[in-house]
Amino acid sequence: MPKSYLNRTELARGLRNNNPGNLIRTSIAWEGKIPHSNSADAKFEQFYELRYGIRAMMRNLITHINKGTNTIEKLISKYAPSFENNTTAYINSVVSALGIPKTATLDLSEETIIALCKIIAMIENGNDSYAITNQDYKDAIAILGIPLKKKVITA
Repeated sequence: MPKSYLNRTELARGLRNNNPGNLIRTSIAWEGKIPHSNSADAKFEQFYELRYGIRAMMRNLITHINKGTNTIEKLISKYAPSFENNTTAYINSVVSALGIPKTATLDLSEETIIALCKIIAMIENGNDSYAITNQDYKDAIAILGIPLKKKVITA
């Protein structure tokens, strides 16, 4: 059953918006997006279900990676600009979580996109991010609409 934390004031803003990546409000017609005229948040997008907010974060990251913003350093500098965030600390957290250099080219595998989303959700929502399960990420992948490769591990 789809999960929603919409307007649950005891949770971090990203979760109560079903937008764990804290995507800023735009004119993008995200699937599952609550129209701005019905939204309780004037700055960030709101989604009807958590999986739609995760899907939007995934699609946002994939779009940037496909456009050449394809390293942790480039991606996080765009995603979390220094006028709003401690971008250097954000980059270092992602590097530590993924275990790859900040200048390494990111692949578009399911594993990489989910790992990126998990650490971004953790940074954006703190301990409340534990409310997001592996199944929630799989539910978002199921409605992503973009095929992702599985990483091939060789012995």
